[in-house]
Amino acid sequence: MTNIESIRLQIMARLPVRVRWLVNGTPLDFDFSRSQAALRCITAGGIIGGTIEEEWRSLRMFGEDDYAEGGGAKTYLGVHIETGKVFGLDLERQSSQMFLLNSDVERFIQTFLALDQALRPGIPAQPQIAERLNEIDPGAFEHSEWRIFSAHIMR
Repeated sequence: MTNIESIRLQIMARLPVRVRWLVNGTPLDFDFSRSQAALRCITAGGIIGGTIEEEWRSLRMFGEDDYAEGGGAKTYLGVHIETGKVFGLDLERQSSQMFLLNSDVERFIQTFLALDQALRPGIPAQPQIAERLNEIDPGAFEHSEWRIFSAHIMR
Protein backbone atom coordinates (compact mmCIF):
# COMPACT_ATOMS: atom_id res chain seq x y z
CA MET A 1 0.00 0.00 0.00
CA THR A 2 1.18 3.51 -0.82
CA ASN A 3 2.30 5.91 1.93
CA ILE A 4 -0.18 8.72 1.28
CA GLU A 5 1.37 11.11 3.81
CA SER A 6 4.79 10.77 2.18
CA ILE A 7 3.20 11.53 -1.20
CA ARG A 8 1.43 14.56 0.21
CA LEU A 9 4.69 15.91 1.63
CA GLN A 10 6.52 15.38 -1.70
CA ILE A 11 3.85 17.26 -3.60
CA MET A 12 3.74 20.05 -1.05
CA ALA A 13 7.54 20.45 -1.06
CA ARG A 14 8.21 20.22 -4.80
CA LEU A 15 5.20 21.60 -6.66
CA PRO A 16 3.82 25.13 -6.58
CA VAL A 17 0.49 25.60 -4.83
CA ARG A 18 -0.89 27.17 -8.02
CA VAL A 19 0.47 27.68 -11.50
CA ARG A 20 -0.87 28.83 -14.86
CA TRP A 21 0.30 27.58 -18.21
CA LEU A 22 -0.70 28.95 -21.58
CA VAL A 23 -1.45 26.11 -23.97
CA ASN A 24 -1.77 27.46 -27.49
CA GLY A 25 -3.03 30.72 -25.97
CA THR A 26 -5.56 29.09 -23.62
CA PRO A 27 -4.94 29.12 -19.85
CA LEU A 28 -4.51 25.85 -17.98
CA ASP A 29 -4.51 26.39 -14.22
CA PHE A 30 -3.22 23.84 -11.72
CA ASP A 31 -4.09 23.94 -8.04
CA PHE A 32 -2.25 21.69 -5.59
CA SER A 33 -3.66 23.30 -2.44
CA ARG A 34 -5.35 19.99 -1.54
CA SER A 35 -1.88 18.74 -0.59
CA GLN A 36 -1.75 21.28 2.24
CA ALA A 37 -3.99 18.94 4.29
CA ALA A 38 -4.46 15.17 4.51
CA LEU A 39 -5.33 13.68 1.12
CA ARG A 40 -8.94 12.56 0.95
CA CYS A 41 -10.86 10.11 -1.15
CA ILE A 42 -13.81 11.09 -3.27
CA THR A 43 -17.11 11.10 -1.46
CA ALA A 44 -20.60 11.92 -2.67
CA GLY A 45 -21.30 15.48 -1.66
CA GLY A 46 -17.64 15.92 -0.68
CA ILE A 47 -15.08 16.57 -3.40
CA ILE A 48 -17.68 15.87 -6.07
CA GLY A 49 -21.43 15.48 -6.04
CA GLY A 50 -23.39 12.66 -7.57
CA THR A 51 -22.63 9.01 -8.05
CA ILE A 52 -19.17 7.75 -7.19
CA GLU A 53 -17.80 4.90 -9.31
CA GLU A 54 -16.18 2.15 -7.25
CA GLU A 55 -12.77 2.50 -8.94
CA TRP A 56 -12.63 6.21 -7.99
CA ARG A 57 -12.73 5.34 -4.28
CA SER A 58 -9.13 4.11 -4.51
CA LEU A 59 -7.88 7.61 -5.37
CA ARG A 60 -6.59 10.16 -2.88
CA MET A 61 -6.95 13.58 -4.42
CA PHE A 62 -3.98 15.97 -4.30
CA GLY A 63 -4.85 18.58 -6.92
CA GLU A 64 -6.88 19.66 -9.87
CA ASP A 65 -6.57 21.51 -13.13
CA ASP A 66 -8.92 23.83 -14.97
CA TYR A 67 -8.66 24.38 -18.72
CA ALA A 68 -9.93 27.64 -20.26
CA GLU A 69 -11.03 29.23 -16.97
CA GLY A 70 -14.03 26.98 -16.51
CA GLY A 71 -14.87 26.83 -20.20
CA GLY A 72 -13.08 23.53 -20.77
CA ALA A 73 -12.22 20.45 -18.80
CA LYS A 74 -11.75 20.31 -15.05
CA THR A 75 -9.69 17.38 -13.92
CA TYR A 76 -9.09 16.09 -10.41
CA LEU A 77 -5.62 14.66 -9.78
CA GLY A 78 -5.19 11.69 -7.49
CA VAL A 79 -2.92 8.87 -6.49
CA HIS A 80 -4.14 5.27 -6.40
CA ILE A 81 -3.69 4.07 -2.81
CA GLU A 82 -2.67 0.52 -3.76
CA THR A 83 -0.50 1.00 -6.86
CA GLY A 84 0.84 4.54 -6.35
CA LYS A 85 -0.07 5.42 -9.95
CA VAL A 86 -1.26 8.96 -10.65
CA PHE A 87 -4.59 9.38 -12.41
CA GLY A 88 -6.74 12.20 -13.65
CA LEU A 89 -10.48 12.14 -13.19
CA ASP A 90 -12.67 14.18 -15.54
CA LEU A 91 -16.34 13.72 -14.73
CA GLU A 92 -17.51 15.33 -17.98
CA ARG A 93 -15.76 12.87 -20.27
CA GLN A 94 -18.05 10.53 -22.12
CA SER A 95 -15.73 7.57 -21.60
CA SER A 96 -12.57 6.82 -19.66
CA GLN A 97 -13.32 9.38 -16.95
CA MET A 98 -10.37 8.04 -14.95
CA PHE A 99 -7.14 8.10 -16.95
CA LEU A 100 -3.46 7.42 -16.34
CA LEU A 101 -0.97 10.25 -15.98
CA ASN A 102 2.14 8.64 -14.45
CA SER A 103 3.33 5.38 -12.94
CA ASP A 104 4.11 7.06 -9.59
CA VAL A 105 4.18 10.44 -7.85
CA GLU A 106 7.91 10.99 -8.34
CA ARG A 107 7.49 10.67 -12.10
CA PHE A 108 4.40 12.89 -11.98
CA ILE A 109 6.43 15.61 -10.26
CA GLN A 110 9.28 15.28 -12.78
CA THR A 111 6.82 15.38 -15.69
CA PHE A 112 5.00 18.37 -14.27
CA LEU A 113 8.23 20.30 -13.69
CA ALA A 114 9.48 19.54 -17.22
CA LEU A 115 6.21 20.81 -18.67
CA ASP A 116 6.26 23.81 -16.35
CA GLN A 117 9.62 24.86 -17.78
CA ALA A 118 8.42 24.24 -21.34
CA LEU A 119 5.17 26.18 -20.98
CA ARG A 120 6.30 29.31 -19.20
CA PRO A 121 5.52 32.55 -21.02
CA GLY A 122 8.26 33.60 -23.41
CA ILE A 123 9.77 30.12 -23.74
CA PRO A 124 9.98 28.95 -27.35
CA ALA A 125 8.23 25.71 -28.31
CA GLN A 126 10.18 22.61 -27.33
CA PRO A 127 9.65 20.02 -30.06
CA GLN A 128 11.46 17.38 -27.98
CA ILE A 129 9.04 17.60 -25.03
CA ALA A 130 7.34 14.28 -25.82
CA GLU A 131 10.70 12.52 -25.89
CA ARG A 132 11.63 14.11 -22.55
CA LEU A 133 8.34 13.00 -20.95
CA ASN A 134 8.83 9.48 -22.31
CA GLU A 135 12.33 9.40 -20.75
CA ILE A 136 10.85 10.35 -17.38
CA ASP A 137 8.20 7.62 -17.38
CA PRO A 138 8.87 5.14 -20.21
CA GLY A 139 6.56 2.47 -18.80
CA ALA A 140 3.52 4.74 -18.70
CA PHE A 141 4.00 7.48 -21.29
CA GLU A 142 2.56 5.64 -24.28
CA HIS A 143 -0.65 4.96 -22.32
CA SER A 144 -0.83 8.27 -20.49
CA GLU A 145 -2.74 11.47 -21.00
CA TRP A 146 0.62 13.30 -21.14
CA ARG A 147 1.30 11.72 -24.55
CA ILE A 148 -1.90 13.28 -25.92
CA PHE A 149 -1.19 16.56 -24.14
CA SER A 150 2.36 16.82 -25.52
CA ALA A 151 1.06 16.31 -29.07
CA HIS A 152 -1.56 19.03 -28.46
CA ILE A 153 0.93 21.62 -27.22
CA MET A 154 3.15 21.12 -30.27
CA ARG A 155 0.37 22.02 -32.74
